[in-house]
Amino acid sequence: MHTCAALRECLAADEWQGALPGEVDLCRRFQVSRATLRAALAILQGEGLLRVTQGRRREIVGGAPQAMQGSARPERVVLLSPVPHAGLTTSKLLWIDELRGQLGAQGVPLEFVLSAAAGRARPGRVLRDLVSQHRGAAWVLLRATAQMQQWFAGQGLPAVVAGSRCDGVALPGVDIDYQAACRHAAGRLIARGCTCLGLVVPRSLLAGDRESEIGFQAGAAGCPVRVARHDGSPDGLCRALELMMKENPAPQGLLVCHSTHAVTALGHLIYHGWKVPQQVKLIARDDDPFLEHVAPLLSRYALEAETYARHVARHLRRCLEGAAPAGRMDLLLPQFRQGKTG
Repeated sequence: MHTCAALRECLAADEWQGALPGEVDLCRRFQVSRATLRAALAILQGEGLLRVTQGRRREIVGGAPQAMQGSARPERVVLLSPVPHAGLTTSKLLWIDELRGQLGAQGVPLEFVLSAAAGRARPGRVLRDLVSQHRGAAWVLLRATAQMQQWFAGQGLPAVVAGSRCDGVALPGVDIDYQAACRHAAGRLIARGCTCLGLVVPRSLLAGDRESEIGFQAGAAGCPVRVARHDGSPDGLCRALELMMKENPAPQGLLVCHSTHAVTALGHLIYHGWKVPQQVKLIARDDDPFLEHVAPLLSRYALEAETYARHVARHLRRCLEGAAPAGRMDLLLPQFRQGKTG
């Protein structure tokens, strides 16, 4: 019942002190009939969250319902992703599989849950339903938007961010140090003789892409930097890259965020007559096993799946032991793998 879930959220947020507002005010706020409201209130009374006293408003006697609390010791781990398996890179699938193995050795099951709706701008209702369906779980938040991270932190649920954590979110997490990697990439391109640099990055809400631009600009140290922002599609990337390469001067060194986008950029440059690396040097920010089959071999940054999974498992272990989640962020530095392009 949506009204019941909405009331639970308000109680969890301590929106009212002592007693609920009157039924007329509540009906107006949630746009429901009095019969619907009373049915929802009866459920909350049965859960021990409200108490009815003759002649008085309903008294608030409980905190957040059990599904919204992080104090209970989790029994399993749910990995929540707004992106299906087919939309994840092989690198992510590898560390997820490694994590499943590490948790399995401790007798803890890992469940992959797909919810595209969780990535919406206002995911509160969707997340409430998911938490209710998966009681007694610790959560791994993959490709999580700021709204997803803020919601889990606000509810006090045991959760670990797998990826870039947004500012102000007090959740533990594991991420690649994109700033350091991209700062290194800019310095390497300059050391190879590039006097104008280019960054190819999607117009995304992902914090890692923003961190990449910050690091690349810092590593450029005054060297001109052109940025090609695209919509994530091959056509959109090619259009943005083509416009950037028509600028004067055109960049001689490129850093491309995301492994699949690096392959698209490489193919586009070669198709249009640019010699790589003689005229344009290219580095991929991310690694993926399929890049071993790309010719010329792309220079890129790589991190072992076992290392990433081990750090995620360490944070989860605290949750599984019933410890309060600490807001520590593990930033892992990937290794540069020399290829033929940069």
